[in-house]
Amino acid sequence: MQSYHLTDEFSDQAAEQAILASLTHSPGLYWELLDLLTSEAFATEADTWRAITFALETGQPPSMPADWLPAPDPHATAQRLVDLHQRRLLAAIQERLAQALFDETTPATDIVTLLEEEALRVQAVLRHTTAGRLQWASALLPQVLADAEARRLQREATGSAVLGVPTGLAQLDNLLGGLNEGLYLLAGPPGMGKTTLALQIAAAATPDVPVVVVTFEHAPANLTLKLLCARAGVNLRDVQRGYADLAKLRRAAEAWEPVAQRLAVVEGSSQLTVAQVRAQARRAMRHHQTERCLVVVDYLQLWAKVAEDLRGNFSVRERVDMLGGLLRELALGLRSPVLALASQNRSAGNYGNGKGSAALDSLKESGDLEYAADVVLFLTEAQERFATPPARAVDLSVAKNRHGETGKVGLIFRPDLGTMREEAKS
Repeated sequence: MQSYHLTDEFSDQAAEQAILASLTHSPGLYWELLDLLTSEAFATEADTWRAITFALETGQPPSMPADWLPAPDPHATAQRLVDLHQRRLLAAIQERLAQALFDETTPATDIVTLLEEEALRVQAVLRHTTAGRLQWASALLPQVLADAEARRLQREATGSAVLGVPTGLAQLDNLLGGLNEGLYLLAGPPGMGKTTLALQIAAAATPDVPVVVVTFEHAPANLTLKLLCARAGVNLRDVQRGYADLAKLRRAAEAWEPVAQRLAVVEGSSQLTVAQVRAQARRAMRHHQTERCLVVVDYLQLWAKVAEDLRGNFSVRERVDMLGGLLRELALGLRSPVLALASQNRSAGNYGNGKGSAALDSLKESGDLEYAADVVLFLTEAQERFATPPARAVDLSVAKNRHGETGKVGLIFRPDLGTMREEAKS
């Protein structure tokens, strides 16, 4: 018995043959339609498309069946094939979803995850189909000028420079322009304050955007306690040992309530997927009626090692690469920054004394991770500055900045209070 596939409903062999006939009769048309058509747009005539395009690109005369007639409107026909390709992608999702729905052994939560993952995959595919197009600068000028005007008006209305999501560190914001759409990596050796800095940035961002912290290192309640202690100026160990000033903590909790309402924590597990994080981030954005958010991942290598959806036959290095790519896709899909904490290899991380290195190739099991990131930050022990214990002088180095300057920001780390403050420039 012949099986039925919903994707077969979204193909048009006559249209495919007509557009190929048009290319054969008018070879110059190929270069006009190059941005629209790919082999994926052809459900039945992909081999003929590849043969004709090879001939056209190598200067040979293309050939095709004599009974194929050119399309009356080649541009409209090409756009129809692109639309059918996109519908086939969506139909494939519906088929997989239906299969899962009728499989009683598949939990409903897994079906929701499948839907989210497939939607994310389609968005990535659709974005990739437009990424390689030839875009003339003259056509982009109106958009560029309109954006410049909007930023000028915003600056005049607020009286301050237009930034992305603020980090709470003025010198870092000056270097980065705040956290903008893209993947940010924060690396450093153990005990250098990566989680402290990430949480501090998360708290600083909340007046403008909601924040979703994905944690594989700490329980949600523990992270909340860390943030509260930093706000109250209370030593976390005093709380754990029962010596904390509870009145001080309660006052800080009351004052910190507006921040807490915009900061959510997702506890990581081997079952967690990037698609699920994306759904939670969207949920936070809808709840607070914003167009962007901040996602913090603590930390990247641990997620890659335990994630069941990334295992397969891939090495840890390959899984870290894949996860980095997925997190960048997440950032682009949300049009928001994603800040991921990363560990360093033992030689550059200098695990013995904790000083560390700000070298891009020091990212542990990273493969080409540093190339996927838009910005790479390193926390290292300061070599020329000192602080009175328990304070520590550390450097926050911007080792890579795809959109601007690199540089270094001097910080004073208080491990006992869970805070990082900028050291005033001399």
